[in-house]
Amino acid sequence: MHLLTVDTLEQAQEKLLACLKDKELKTEKKSLTEAYQYILAQDVYAPFAVPHFRRSSVDGYAVNSADTAGAGESIPCFLKVVGSVEMGQENTFAIERGQCVYVPTGGMLPKGADAMVMLEYTEKFGADEIACYQNVSHKNSVVEIGDDMQENTLVLKKGTLLRPHEIGVLAALGYAEVSVYAKPVLAVVSLGDEIIQAGEPLQQGKIYDINTYGLYAQALKFGFAVKEYCHVKDDKKAIYEVLRRLVQEVDIICVSGGSSQGEKDFTAELLGEISTTGVLTHGIAIKPGKPTITAYNADSRCLLLGLPGHPAAAMLLFELLAVHVYRILQNSGEGTKVCARMACNFPGADGRLTCQLVQLEWQDNGYIAHPIFGKSGLISSLAKAQGYILVDMNSEGVKKDEQVTVYLI
Repeated sequence: MHLLTVDTLEQAQEKLLACLKDKELKTEKKSLTEAYQYILAQDVYAPFAVPHFRRSSVDGYAVNSADTAGAGESIPCFLKVVGSVEMGQENTFAIERGQCVYVPTGGMLPKGADAMVMLEYTEKFGADEIACYQNVSHKNSVVEIGDDMQENTLVLKKGTLLRPHEIGVLAALGYAEVSVYAKPVLAVVSLGDEIIQAGEPLQQGKIYDINTYGLYAQALKFGFAVKEYCHVKDDKKAIYEVLRRLVQEVDIICVSGGSSQGEKDFTAELLGEISTTGVLTHGIAIKPGKPTITAYNADSRCLLLGLPGHPAAAMLLFELLAVHVYRILQNSGEGTKVCARMACNFPGADGRLTCQLVQLEWQDNGYIAHPIFGKSGLISSLAKAQGYILVDMNSEGVKKDEQVTVYLI
């Protein structure tokens, strides 16, 4: 019997990165209405200051703050109104001491004004005069030039995920389109005679295909484009033909199932044949997910992953390998994580990194991490989880109330 010679998770990741380090990622231009959830492939600098003119943050009157000194509800100051600002129009007014100009929210401040008095603190007094009942300070309710973004400053770094907030920043700077990384193209291949598709009658000994759809959805979540997904029976020739075709068409092939040591587990052999490197890793010292396989085809620059058949393990290893590697290639940083206190003692696994699913509870101004106990084949465990922790292979475990890092999923 051939025993797996396992790598650590870090060794498996480093082998993949070594293969992909010279891979030139494709980029493309996207309009702002198309760029959501893409990764920036350029640094973005502010071509001008935002705002590029002094403007009001309230609806009211632009004043010289010194004129309002001592003003209050019982003793107002009186100011002459010399005009009003139209939204979207350049302000040509210039006020002197004792004068004011009406300015709507977002409107341009006149010269000579250094503060705003909210409309609620004023009262019309005659045809061209107001009573002001508020003592305002210098720059009160005034947005100065560059308060939001200074000209020529770096506002978005290459590798930034474009969320609605970043799209708003690009819009504020006048960008009609932006350079982004093209989404890595992925194929999902699930193996097994026992697998049937949703909608078919359930039979004894058969199970519905989980991995195809779970990995498909996970790939979309992490910014991959899925070109193809399919189920192939445990037929060596049929699997080989599918892999040989896909290796020329996609950036990543995820094969789930057939990665252990059973009689019909062809994945390692076939990935070795399809690759140019041979099998890089066959077995990772991690729980769950030990029988994971990696390989690489240098001619087509295609990453080959043989993921475990257990759904939770397959989806976790996809994140720890494919997602991890492409985050580094795209300079997009780590995923979202939070600190939490462990709800109970949790043992480590001797010689293996433990990836433990947890539920999070907010308590006493901090998160509590509750381990989800269940076998690796239970997809419901993954559905209940908000994140996972990694327990070092050389650790005896985590003690109750010990601080842990929870990687959100």
